Amino acid sequence: MKRFFLCAALMLLVVMSGSPGARAEEQPVSILAQRIRGHIHPSICQADDGTLIVVFKGENVLLCSRSTDEGATWSKPEPIPASAKRPEVIRAVQKFEVYPGTADTLPDGRILVTWNYIADDKARDGYYERALLYVISSDQGKTWSDQRLIGPVDGTHLGAVRHNVLPWSEGQWLLPLRTGVPRVFDPENGRLTAFPLVGPDGKQHEFQQIVRLKDGGLLAMGPVLLHSADQGKHWKQIDGFPAVPDQRDNAEGRFLTVLTDGRVLVTWGRGHNNRGLSYNLSLDDGQTWDAKRTVVLLPETPVTARYYSARTIQLNGEHLGTVFMNRDGVHFLKVPLSRLQGSEGT
Repeated sequence: MKRFFLCAALMLLVVMSGSPGARAEEQPVSILAQRIRGHIHPSICQADDGTLIVVFKGENVLLCSRSTDEGATWSKPEPIPASAKRPEVIRAVQKFEVYPGTADTLPDGRILVTWNYIADDKARDGYYERALLYVISSDQGKTWSDQRLIGPVDGTHLGAVRHNVLPWSEGQWLLPLRTGVPRVFDPENGRLTAFPLVGPDGKQHEFQQIVRLKDGGLLAMGPVLLHSADQGKHWKQIDGFPAVPDQRDNAEGRFLTVLTDGRVLVTWGRGHNNRGLSYNLSLDDGQTWDAKRTVVLLPETPVTARYYSARTIQLNGEHLGTVFMNRDGVHFLKVPLSRLQGSEGT
């Protein structure tokens, strides 16, 4: 009889955990559980009080969901009202789109969200504009400012910010633009300054995520991974980077996270039909990488990697949080950091 109850208890444990090797905190939580398609582009940041904020596209409006328990539960996604408004600099057209950018925590604790308002009237007279806009929240994503415009430059709107904004010096922000050189923006006066980012091959790459290392250096992840020790004046290429883009990915489905202890994490998926989330830690500020350290979580779960999914932040000293999307919605995965510290991939 005792043996019977022991077997029953073990079977119940397996059912509750999903599989014999599953861990409860490694099960994804749905932020939005419904069929989706298109440019959803979920982005995540963490407020100073620990609140998690995820922003993604709804029906031509940005939606925001919040969690106050490290991602265990999420609020109903609510619109960011200013994101649905057409800016005055863009004329009214029948075909338009709200195109999401990123969510970031600024050094003063405010939350910054960027996006594009796209107006497409090419069929009539060739008119097509992608205004770059932003809003600010001073209360952990509960309420938002009116929309504000960044640019244009020489009469041309700047287009998309595809990777996270990097706080720069004196309250300025470094914008990694989809096309053209990155630009440093001063929100106080609206001034934009070009920030050329040319690797040793002499190319100005696009689609670059730029992060600041604990020692003050910079990493720029585009078609190749670059490092600068002098605030971007000079760059060297880092070889052996495991998350190299394939021809379909174009470097979009990858994300760098600088941990508080100085290590650097890259999270990535591959193309449209990817299954699982890949993680790899560099132990020396991103200078060297070991492909044998790659860990794949959720290997049976589809992950739409091309549309800026997935993105990872550090929740605390022991956990990371990854937001990702697939056709069934937007999801969050809480990951023990210890799972990514082994010497061999899984």
